[in-house]
Amino acid sequence: MSKIAGPAFSYSSSSVTPVGSPNVSSTAISPSYTPLPQSSLTSHAGPSHWRPPAHWRIDETSTNGSIPKKPPRKKIRTTEEEEITAATATRVSSRLATDHTLVRFPDVDAPFTDKFDVINRLLPYHVFLQPQEDLMNSDRKGKTKAFSEDKQEIQETKFALECARRRRKLTERFRKARVRSGQEPSPNDQIVVLTQSVLDADRSDLALLNSELRSARTELEKLEREKRAASNPQRPYYTQSSVQAPYYRGYPAYTYAQAYGVPQQQSTTATSTPTTNQNPTPYQSGAAIPVQLPVASLPALNQLGITPVPAASVPTDGQPPPAVLRGSSANGTMLNLEINVSLLHSAQMSGLALILNSLMSRTAGTASNSAPSAPSNSG
Repeated sequence: MSKIAGPAFSYSSSSVTPVGSPNVSSTAISPSYTPLPQSSLTSHAGPSHWRPPAHWRIDETSTNGSIPKKPPRKKIRTTEEEEITAATATRVSSRLATDHTLVRFPDVDAPFTDKFDVINRLLPYHVFLQPQEDLMNSDRKGKTKAFSEDKQEIQETKFALECARRRRKLTERFRKARVRSGQEPSPNDQIVVLTQSVLDADRSDLALLNSELRSARTELEKLEREKRAASNPQRPYYTQSSVQAPYYRGYPAYTYAQAYGVPQQQSTTATSTPTTNQNPTPYQSGAAIPVQLPVASLPALNQLGITPVPAASVPTDGQPPPAVLRGSSANGTMLNLEINVSLLHSAQMSGLALILNSLMSRTAGTASNSAPSAPSNSG
């Protein structure tokens, strides 16, 4: 069963007439109208068969070949850039032409005059040194393998970028440091000077306090010694002043001027040292005690902290020294001292007592051995 489409109408300046009417001439049709083919007006049952319209010109496109490619896009350059490019190309071409001429017609007879002549005559031969990369077929897409020179250049570029990055960081740190010092309430150099002055003042105050503390401790020790001396009365101490015997005794004089074999009577002279004992005097607290000590005992006194002071150097006012030197014996071996026991510590007093006891025992032993026995005369 077929379906016939009705006539199509078109509006124009004339009266409305049916387009499909056979009586209508083709001149009466509007120029914008294209008559449809008869095959398109009928449709059969089942799948439709479509045909492209005639105005598409498919046959002409298939006969001409493939569609032409678009031309590459031209880079937009300014007039100044084009002038620079043209001048550079002209200059390179002229220099290459000059080098070609010098290479083709070299001056091989004349010797070199100087280093500049060597450079001018040998440098044109660079036209024969074509880079290996220029002689090889390179891929325009950049997919060829990198050579060792390229790898080295890449490494150097990375190192240069790292150095530039570090330099930028250092510059930024220096700028921040300068800005930070300017943002503080006072400059750094003034802060250092003020801090140092404060520390010096603290050190001076501390030294003054230490000196006052030492003086206070000295005064406290003095008061404690006086208090101990007043609260602990010592036993009376007796001193025995005697003329001590010298450390050597006279030996008998022998005359050797006599002839051999002639006996001569020997005379022996025994010398004895008289000892005078005085009555013991009781010790009085607070008074100086006269003591005779040998010169050899001075190091022991110095170790105890008892330093004898000459009588001429004793101050008239103030506290007297612990030991005063009044004089010495004729031969300079014995010293006459006056010791203020109230000014001595317990350790000093014990040491002084040991020294005196040892001297007394030594003196007693010397006196017992000082009386020699008279030698018998050999007849």
